[in-house]
Parts: sequence; structure tokens; C-alpha cells
Amino acid sequence: MFGCSEDFGGIPVVLLCGDFHQFRPVQERSILLPSTAIAWDEGKIFKAEQRYQHDKAHALWKKFTTVVLLKEQVRAAGDPKLQQLLARIRKGEQDINDVDFLNHACFQEGQRIPWESGITAVTPLNRNRWNLNMEATVSFQKQRRAQLRIFISEHQWKGAQPSEKEALMVLNHGDDSSIPVAAVFMFVPGMPVVVNQNTYQGLKLVNGASYTALETTVNVRFISMPPGTILLTPRPWQQNAVTRKGLPCTAAFACTDYKCDLYGLYVQLSRCTSLGGIMLLSRARERDVVGNTISENMAGAEKRLEQLRETTIRGVGERIG
Repeated sequence: MFGCSEDFGGIPVVLLCGDFHQFRPVQERSILLPSTAIAWDEGKIFKAEQRYQHDKAHALWKKFTTVVLLKEQVRAAGDPKLQQLLARIRKGEQDINDVDFLNHACFQEGQRIPWESGITAVTPLNRNRWNLNMEATVSFQKQRRAQLRIFISEHQWKGAQPSEKEALMVLNHGDDSSIPVAAVFMFVPGMPVVVNQNTYQGLKLVNGASYTALETTVNVRFISMPPGTILLTPRPWQQNAVTRKGLPCTAAFACTDYKCDLYGLYVQLSRCTSLGGIMLLSRARERDVVGNTISENMAGAEKRLEQLRETTIRGVGERIG
């Protein structure tokens, strides 16, 4: 309460967390670790103030000592083999047999991707993802017999106008980690989309969130803004020859696997209800899977949570026993 020196004003707080094996927020670091255990100089985008705020949050995090961990893979409850694979990956116990199993279950060389089945394609390259999403959107439109709308983002060039070759090159460049807006967005009512930018955090319309896009609002108008525009926060530290204005979302028929990183693949597998719902476009390689584990620092942080969990369970047992 006001004037109270205790954290959160002395009010009891329950902190709910997601899976620490999923991707961390963009340009953020895990709250489980102090700043000294993290590389902060990547791209020189992290300042001393960010490190200070991170350490304050980490110190507050360590004060939560009553811990309950939910371990069951509920989403994959109908596929025991997928559950077992995910459990081995989380423990760092995956081996060459798991590589063979993944390739047997999820990779089909030369076979057409059955978009009509609702499958999600996983590819290591953004270029492949852009093309696959366009292909899947056209397939979705044919399946639904619905209208297909094509949104072309507005581009503003600094200085002279671009040549035709330059303009085509920019239009062929889709969204990625640094550009949340695609040059061309093909839309069909009912298609799956993923949001590329934090838009309305209170409504969970955030970077990485998946939704079903029901319809578009034609000729949308925002007060004090030109017709047909959506506000995008400027990034003054980026110096580009061209700026892009459009919809900060993309089709979600295909996704990248975080450059074949083990936990990129783990994230996609953990979001499926069964292995039959995902297709690899290239073979999983031994180096992509075998021997890949979380860092020792992160393993230690998770072990601490396990110990706190056991202490919590014992304490509850003593009180009710």
C-alpha cells in the first residue's frame, strides 16, 4: 500500500510464467539470470539503464520462493511419441535416434505440401517462408472459394526515385526480425496470421501471437492520420534508404525454425498436437539436434526452481498432513 516499504506494497502476488524453453521476447533477456550471465553487447543495442533495470527485476524474481511447476505437455496429450520426444529434448537427452524419428515422421522428400490439411511448414530461411505463405494463401483461397485481397505496403524513398529493378527488389523482400511489415500481404478471410509487432499488449495482440483473421476493414481512418494508414513507432537508430508502411502481420501457414536451432525446432514441435501436423522441408541434421542443450547458467536457474518446487510441496504436505 502507499508508504509501505515492502515489494508490491505488501500485497500478496502470484506470478504466472510461461515455458522458459520457448523463445524469449525480442531484444530481451531471461529474468532467470543476472545481467552478468548474459551477453549484452550484441549489436550495441543494450544500454547501462537496461542492465540496471534487468538486475532489479532479477532480484525481485528471486524473492518468489513458493513455486509450482506444471510439467505435463497437455497440447500433445493425444500423441505419446511427441510427448516423449519433447521430454527428451527438454532434458538434453536427445540422440541420433530422435533425428531419424523426426525425419521419418515429418520429412517427405518431393511430396506436395498438403496445405488443405492445416499443416504448418517449417523452413530455416525467410525467403522460403515468404514464398510458401503466398502459395498456401492461394491454396486456402481456392479451398474456401473466398475473395483474395492483396495489400501492397507503401514505400517512401529518400532522395531520388528508385529504378524499376530497385523497386522490384524491395517488393520481393518480406518481413523479418528487423522489418515487421511485409511488402505484399495476401489476405483471405479465415486464414491464420501471426502478429509481427506489439500493437495492443493488453489484448495480447503482441509480437509472435497467432490469430485467425476474419475480415478486413476497408478504408480504415484514424483521427489525425491520413486514410489507410496504421501508426508504426519510428526507430531513429535505423538508417534506411527506404521506409515501409503497411500491416504488421504475416500469414502463418509456414514458419522459420530459428536458423535450425534446436529450441527453434522444439518451439514449433511443442505447439503441435501431433507430429502429423507439421512438415519439415529439409532433413533434420544430427548437428541440429544431438548435443544441443541450454546453457549451464540457465540449467542452474531451472534447477533452483525445481528445488523450490520440492520445498513448496513438502511444506504443503506438512501443513495438511
